[in-house]
Amino acid sequence: MKITIIVDNYVDTACLLAEHGFACLVEANGKKILFDTGQGEVLLKNMEHIGVEKDLDMIVFSHGHYDHTGGLCKNMHTLSGYTKEMFASEFIFDDHLKKGDRSEYSYIGIGATEEGIRDMYNLHLTSGLTEIADGIYLSGTIGRVEEFSADKLLYSCINDRYCKDMFRDEQYMVIKDGSGVHVITGCTHCGVVNLLADVRTKFPDEQILSLTGGLHMFRSTDEQISHIIEHLKREGINRIFTGHCTGLNAAFKMQKSLGETVTIAKVGMQFSL
Repeated sequence: MKITIIVDNYVDTACLLAEHGFACLVEANGKKILFDTGQGEVLLKNMEHIGVEKDLDMIVFSHGHYDHTGGLCKNMHTLSGYTKEMFASEFIFDDHLKKGDRSEYSYIGIGATEEGIRDMYNLHLTSGLTEIADGIYLSGTIGRVEEFSADKLLYSCINDRYCKDMFRDEQYMVIKDGSGVHVITGCTHCGVVNLLADVRTKFPDEQILSLTGGLHMFRSTDEQISHIIEHLKREGINRIFTGHCTGLNAAFKMQKSLGETVTIAKVGMQFSL
């Protein structure tokens, strides 16, 4: 399988652009999948420069935040020329909010309606672990074995009640091969420990070969980062490609502790697994 980073916070290649967001092209098991779409300002520019053909099999969303769904919302018609198949959690239209300094809430969720998306795409809303292609799975809502609250600014409004966002729409993608599983995540708002525990529960007989995506530690304390690094050591994952919301402080600490296992992702990076 091959993964190409299309959108990320970091870039060092001429003609490619970065923004706070994430998107990658996953080519595996005979399928081409656009996983997330960034905020939308750089997606199409980067896809064109990288040479992404209009033969995608599907678009998959990790969760409903603007920096993962904005590329769809700002390029709804154009992206439909790449594929009309789309997969997301049944909860992707939850009201995701950010709490401000004066306790006001701003909307940071998906900027399109379900009706508007269905006008152009075959939208498949998943519930629980779902096989979306041969050997390719979406996790459904991620279970929790420990509390993870590194970002205290994120809220949701469900049934007219404001509460800490538990990201019931967040899911990761799993690619099975003959040796184990590869995990692709968008932000890991649930926390790395919870995500990996969920993988172990849903794929109990598989070795986790790689982990790609944001790990949401840019607002984490040093103690929280150290806890996650120690857990990653015990997991023994072969390769970790991380950027976006992981934060450079956490990413550098991961590299120092885990060595060549960890690569900081950037726009245009391609790797085969």
